[in-house]
Amino acid sequence: MIKVLGIKIIDRIKEAGLTQGILSLHANVITTRLGFHEVTDEICSREAYIILHLNGDPADSEKLSSELEGIGGVEIREMIFNNDLEILNSESEITTVEILGILVERNQDVIKSVQKTLTAYGCNIRTRLGVNEVFYGEPAGLIILELKGDTKQRLLLEKDLKDLKHVHVRTMVF
Repeated sequence: MIKVLGIKIIDRIKEAGLTQGILSLHANVITTRLGFHEVTDEICSREAYIILHLNGDPADSEKLSSELEGIGGVEIREMIFNNDLEILNSESEITTVEILGILVERNQDVIKSVQKTLTAYGCNIRTRLGVNEVFYGEPAGLIILELKGDTKQRLLLEKDLKDLKHVHVRTMVF
C-alpha cells in the first residue's frame, strides 16, 4: 500500500509549530515532504499545505494522522494506492486546492503516454513532484500534482490519465 497525506493548515502562524512538532515525532514514516503557501512581494498567505508521502507500518501512519487531526485549524485528506481498489472523491464543493496523485507502473510506453498527457495539460499544473516507488514488488513512479485553472480541463486531465493502462489516479480536494 502507498499512502499520500495532504494537510491544509488554516493559519500557519498559529498551527505550523504544532504541526511541525507532530511531523518530527513521526519522521520515521515520512518518505517525502512538500510544503507550500502563497507568497509574493505583496502578500504572504497564512494558509499553507503540506503533502506527505508515507511509508512503513500502517499503524504508525494512522497514529500520525490521528495526532494531526487533534490540532485545531488543520484539515487532513489522504490518497491510498492499493491493488486496483478505486477510491472515489465525491466532494462537490468549489475547491481552492486539488492534488492529483498518479502511480505509474514502470513501462516505457506508459511513461511516455503519461508525460505526453501531462505536457498537454501543463497550464493546469502548478506544482509537480516525482518520487520513485515500489508497487507490489515492481518499480513504479509516484507523481503528485497541484492543479489550478479551468475545472473542465482538470477533470479532462484526470479522465485522460485514468484511461491509460497501468496508471492509477487518486485525488485530494481542499
